[in-house]
Amino acid sequence: MSNADELSSWLAKLPREWTAGCGAATFARARAAYDAPVRPYHNWRHVEACVAQLASFACDHPRSVFLSLVFHDAVYVAGRTDNEANSAELARAVLEGCASTPELDAIDRMIRATSDHHAHANSGDRDLSVMLDIDLSIFGASRDEYSRYAHAIHDEYVPSATTDARFRIGRLEFLEQTLALPSLFITSEASRRWDGPARANLAWEIDQLKSER
Repeated sequence: MSNADELSSWLAKLPREWTAGCGAATFARARAAYDAPVRPYHNWRHVEACVAQLASFACDHPRSVFLSLVFHDAVYVAGRTDNEANSAELARAVLEGCASTPELDAIDRMIRATSDHHAHANSGDRDLSVMLDIDLSIFGASRDEYSRYAHAIHDEYVPSATTDARFRIGRLEFLEQTLALPSLFITSEASRRWDGPARANLAWEIDQLKSER
């Protein structure tokens, strides 16, 4: 099955109100953006996994959350600090004809917020909180799935963005800082579902990285 056929089948299974007003070409442009090389994790499969979680969360504006998830990693180069801004700008440009200005502003805000998920823990924005939690839901996945994620992140960075040794140092710092947070997720639903497994997964990866020294 071609990418176009897979995309059409995927879209057909989604709530119509999520995609209303946006033609197939809109999502084809998003899908194509994720085909950039060296993206074993931040690819279209990540988008599909995130969107699959959305139906189980109550949102104020689920369409805006859906569209933000579709575009949130559209531009991704390991090690760059402007991925989120560039993804937000691409989303605004592609969605301009099928989303209102308030929707575009909300989508832009949510995508940019993924540069630092936990900085928004007290925002009070339900849609933003749900979107950020879903983006990190991989933390609470099964150990096998989490292990594949951890290896994929490594492969995105090494050797294209850094050395193996420097990656381990940076990854350890990120994991330890994240594990030290009082809560890994913002919404109560995500915390109930994923906080325990996520802490176990992060601790496991920390042990793995330390054993490789």
